[in-house]
Amino acid sequence: MQSSVLIFAKRSLNLSKIMVGMGLALAGLGIFVIFSLSLLVGNSNASVFVLPVSFMALGLLLFTMPVTLLYVYDKNNGVLEYLLSLGWNQSDVFKQYLKTSLSLAVILFTGEGAAILIAGAISGAISVFRLDLLVLILTAFLGFSVVSLVTMAMMAFSSLQKQRVGANTPLGMALGVPFIFPTFYLSFIGFIPEIIVVLFLCVLAGGLSAGLFLLSSRLIRREKMLP
Repeated sequence: MQSSVLIFAKRSLNLSKIMVGMGLALAGLGIFVIFSLSLLVGNSNASVFVLPVSFMALGLLLFTMPVTLLYVYDKNNGVLEYLLSLGWNQSDVFKQYLKTSLSLAVILFTGEGAAILIAGAISGAISVFRLDLLVLILTAFLGFSVVSLVTMAMMAFSSLQKQRVGANTPLGMALGVPFIFPTFYLSFIGFIPEIIVVLFLCVLAGGLSAGLFLLSSRLIRREKMLP
């Protein structure tokens, strides 16, 4: 099953290069913002440092959205039926596609993390470096929790559909945006409150995704994964 994650990842990236490009663009924008804040603002206004978290977390979400497209494509073309015939159950199928989403998120996050640490080092101020490190941690928590939630929710929704339709990418975005979009405006409420709000969103998204994963085998019958 480990090799299937690599195969799914390659197929996902080839399936929707537009979504991949948008994810990279938003991640790049977030990196540009963190560099600008680190070099120009410093620690004089710590609350604005949450802004790049929004861009980079949204970048992670868009970068991994092709996995849900691949899931629907595989369902409609009998790939899931083949996997079930190999002895996989519903949890095994969901687990591999979820691992693929998280693996792609890790790849992009590694680049984001390296850029953030470089920005903090260039600033030369330990206080700014700590803020950049906080941005890195919040991006990881928010990005991975939302990616998990959207991936699980879209796979569950697609499996319950009776007709062969697309992956409903707008619906997937609608599931993730409520957790990310508010963070664009958190700088107005102060540094400590915005950290609390972001952590709350992370816990909520992570809890919902975990619940969907644990209930997946009970909510979705095997025949729902057939074309």
